[in-house]
Amino acid sequence: MASTKIRKRDTGEAGNRGQFGTTARPEAAVSVPSPAPTRHGRTIDVGPEVSHLVTDVESTFDEDGRTVIHVQVDREHLPTSSYRVGSAPWDIDDEDVTDDQVDAYLESRSDNPEAFAYDLGFPGRARWNSPTSTLELTHEGFEGIDDDELSGTVSETLRDFGDDLRLHEWS
Repeated sequence: MASTKIRKRDTGEAGNRGQFGTTARPEAAVSVPSPAPTRHGRTIDVGPEVSHLVTDVESTFDEDGRTVIHVQVDREHLPTSSYRVGSAPWDIDDEDVTDDQVDAYLESRSDNPEAFAYDLGFPGRARWNSPTSTLELTHEGFEGIDDDELSGTVSETLRDFGDDLRLHEWS
C-alpha cells in the first residue's frame, strides 16, 4: 500500500528524506482575538421629573476619553403637542403625531449634533438613533465633573428634550 503522506522530498523542502512536508490545513482552528472590552463609564442617575421618559441609561468612554451617554427613551412617554399661541391650555395630541414624524424631526436635529446639544443645554454633541429610540450625548465639556453633576446635566438635557418635543409645531 502506497503512502499518501506528503514528505519534504516531495515538496522540494530541505530536511531528512523521511520528514513530513508542509501542508496547508483549511480545517485548522484559528484563534481570533476578542475586541477590546468596553470601558464602563460613569454612574448616571436621572432626576424624578424626567425618569418617566427613560427606560435605560448607559455611560461609556470613547477612544478620546470623553463620556458617551446612551439614554434609551420610552416612546410611550414622548411628549408631543399641538402648538398653541395665546392663553388657551396646551392641547396634548400624542395620537396625532406618529413615531415616523418624531424620528424625522429628531434625525434632522441630529444633522448638526453640536447645535442640537446646544439647544438642549448639553456641553457636547447630541444625536438621535431612531431604531433604538436612543438619545446619544457625548460630553465635551470639562471631564473632571463628578457623577452627580453630570447626572444633573443629563436630567436638565432630558427636560429640555421633552420641552422641545412638546413645543414643536407638528404639521
